[in-house]
Amino acid sequence: MNAAQSAARSPAAALTRRGLLARNVVWNLAGVILPLLAALVAVPVLTATLGDARFGLLSLSWIFIGYFTIFDFGLGLALTKLVSARIAEARQASLPALIGTAFIFAGGLAIASGCAVWQLAPWLIGSVMKIPADLHREALGVLRVLAVSIPFVILGTVVRGVLEALQRFDIVNIVRVASGLYLFLGPLLFLPYTHDMAVLIGALAAGKIASTLVFAAVCWQQLPDVRRQLRWETPELQQLFRFGGWITLGNILGPLLSYTDHFMIGALVSLQLVGYYVVPYQMVTKLWPVIAAVVAVLFPALSIQLLHDRSRARTLFLVGMKAVVVLIAPAALLLTAFAGDLLGLWLGAGHARIGGPLLQIFSIGVLVNSFSFVTLALVQAAGRPDWVPKLFMVEMPLYLAGLYLAISGGGLQGAALIWLAKIVVDFLFLLWASARVLPEAAADLRRATPGFALLFVSFLPFLLPLGLLPRAALAAVWLLAWVLLVWLRVLGREERLQLRRRLRAAPAAG
Repeated sequence: MNAAQSAARSPAAALTRRGLLARNVVWNLAGVILPLLAALVAVPVLTATLGDARFGLLSLSWIFIGYFTIFDFGLGLALTKLVSARIAEARQASLPALIGTAFIFAGGLAIASGCAVWQLAPWLIGSVMKIPADLHREALGVLRVLAVSIPFVILGTVVRGVLEALQRFDIVNIVRVASGLYLFLGPLLFLPYTHDMAVLIGALAAGKIASTLVFAAVCWQQLPDVRRQLRWETPELQQLFRFGGWITLGNILGPLLSYTDHFMIGALVSLQLVGYYVVPYQMVTKLWPVIAAVVAVLFPALSIQLLHDRSRARTLFLVGMKAVVVLIAPAALLLTAFAGDLLGLWLGAGHARIGGPLLQIFSIGVLVNSFSFVTLALVQAAGRPDWVPKLFMVEMPLYLAGLYLAISGGGLQGAALIWLAKIVVDFLFLLWASARVLPEAAADLRRATPGFALLFVSFLPFLLPLGLLPRAALAAVWLLAWVLLVWLRVLGREERLQLRRRLRAAPAAG
């Protein structure tokens, strides 16, 4: 029996039962943690071997590959929402038209995007990016390779959207782990033979292409009847665009706002300093996929329960907010407390001196934005994907002007502070939006407001120029207080009882 037929037995219950959701969160966390460990091994070797300029080019290539997933026009997330809802409502007969329309449209967009980047590559290298003259040839080759990979990157997000709607996060993450490990370890395999960036990025692009082909093969195996009946229907495109169009606009503006600081530093300062900014940013934003692992599982469940059981939707939403406090807050605190020490041990004194203060700012921002991940999932699942893109359109001119002034006057730290200010504004807006779309959770959010404020204020002492021992003692006190608050205030009575049962069962199982 395939996934769609199994889910149809008991629509809402089959796709949102607690055991399935918990298991899928574990799969998603594995898909995050293992590639992160590979990055910890690979980045020091790559920075030392490639040099600052080439590593800066590699860093921008990683960002470039991620950014071009926006050109699926939101179809991946739209498919996750629509496919899960139609399966839950026993409307599988409409899936061939829905999925077929999405694939045909995404394929055309993907090819057009790749061709556009191929044609624009010389202009980007010669006029937009501040790249040393001796790297122009390699940089042009890198962009041309990325242009070829763009269609596969885009189609991969669409196929994955279908698999996530079917709650097949096990399959998604097996491929994701392999692809993530290769993304960081792949360049190491080729370093003994070449330092040509076009060759290294070409090897990475081949890995992305392979992962997309595997996703597609597994997707058709899960939905054999859909594969045989794929077709185009214009009304389905309208359905997809009602949701996906706003997602696309948000996906364009969001990364544009988030990564503009990287490119402006390269344009206004130097490519060599991009690495000093990108490394702490990439280091701490690896926490985002941890909460994204939870949110990705919650999103299809919220999409269903907002229609079927709003009380259950409130419970799922609060679980997501609690997950940030439990999973992200202590890691962000430790990165803030020991930012310079960690960068010094990992990459040396230069990165510690320049990147340490940046890592502290980024750590606080990542914690704030982790809450925004959960609130954004709720708002989008409630059918309001338009609110955040509208906010971004208001923010953009203010943010770009502030970023230009901040980089000109404050350098790298100025850019990081403006980025943090934007993150806080987004968080406050999404808290308000969450209360609007799910009034059942509004009282919970009001009660939690003092807790949010206390959590963020508790990070401020670590920004002072304290010695290692005082910082370690302060961090120990913070972690003890965190454990007590999580147990007494964050976890509910039923959650504490379940945790006690599991702790008692663990020694017996051993």
